[in-house]
Amino acid sequence: MKPGIIGPAHDPQVRRVARRLRELDATGPVVLDLSRFPGSGRASLVDGVPACPGVDVGAVGCWYLRSMPLALPFQPLREVDPHGSATALLDAARRAFAAGRERRSFLASFVAGLARAGATLVNAPAAAAQHFLKLEQLELLRAAGVPLPRTLATNDPEAVADLAASLDGALVYKPLAGGGLCRRVTDDDLRPQRLRALAAAPVLFQEEIPGRNIRVYVVGGRIAASYEIASDELDYRGAETSVRTAEPSDAERAACIAAAAACGMTFTGIDVRRRPDGSFALLECNPSPMFAAIERRTGGAPVTEMLANLLRGAALR
Repeated sequence: MKPGIIGPAHDPQVRRVARRLRELDATGPVVLDLSRFPGSGRASLVDGVPACPGVDVGAVGCWYLRSMPLALPFQPLREVDPHGSATALLDAARRAFAAGRERRSFLASFVAGLARAGATLVNAPAAAAQHFLKLEQLELLRAAGVPLPRTLATNDPEAVADLAASLDGALVYKPLAGGGLCRRVTDDDLRPQRLRALAAAPVLFQEEIPGRNIRVYVVGGRIAASYEIASDELDYRGAETSVRTAEPSDAERAACIAAAAACGMTFTGIDVRRRPDGSFALLECNPSPMFAAIERRTGGAPVTEMLANLLRGAALR
C-alpha cells in the first residue's frame, strides 16, 4: 500500500509532502485533485467503492486530506444575459446552488468510501468539518479543559453589548464558519444601528487575548514544530512581519496535544495567544493548516518531515 494526497498538485503543502514522499520511496504518492470535479475531474462510487480513471484508489492505505473542496469554483453565469430578467438570474442561481449541493453530497460520500475501504484519513471528514463548525470545536476543547477566550455566538445585540461591558480588554469578532478575517470590535460597531445587522446572521465574538501569536503543529500526537509569528495586524494571515521558531512551554505543549486529541485531529496547526505574564489561550485547531510558507521562511521542514513519515508509516501498516 502507498500514501495518497487529496488536493491540487500546485498547492505548496501538497508539493512539499509529495516531494518528501518521493524521496522516501521513488514511486511517490498518489495525488488526487478533487477540486476539478465535476467539471474536468471524473470520479465514481461503484456500489459504494470509490473509483477514478487512471488512479489506483485501492492501492492507497493512507490519504492526506489537504483539500476537501465542498464549494463549487466560481464561474460567471455566461449563459445568462446580464440585461435579462431577474427571473432568469434567479433560475441560474438556483441551478448553481443545486449543482453545489450535489457536489458536496458526492464528495463527502466519496471520501467516506475511502475510509470504508480501509484507508486511514489525515484528517477524517468529521475533523475537517470543524473548520465550518467552530462552536462544536470550542465545545470539544472546553470539555478537554484547555484554556479558551470568553466566547459568545449570537444575533442578540444586547448580549454583545453586555459582553463588551464586562471585559477589561477588547472584543473581537469572526465568522462562525471560518474563512473570514478576525476583526476588533470598535465603538462604532457597538452602536445600536450597527448591531441591528446581526438580524441578518449570527456572529462569533471573543475576548481579545493580548500577547504573542504562537502557531503549534501537532502530528500523530507529538509536537512537530512551533513558531512565533509577529504582525502589525490583529489577524496575521498574509501580514506576517517575522516568523521564528519558538519553543512552547510545558503547559502549552500539554494543552496542544490534548486539543488535537479532543478534536480527533492526527494533524493540526493550533493558534495560541501567549500573554505577557506567560499564561495563554488556544484560539482554534486548524484541520488542514498551511505550513509551506513558514518552513521556507525559517529554513527547515519539520512539519513536512513528520507528516510524510506518518503518512508513509500508516500506508505500510
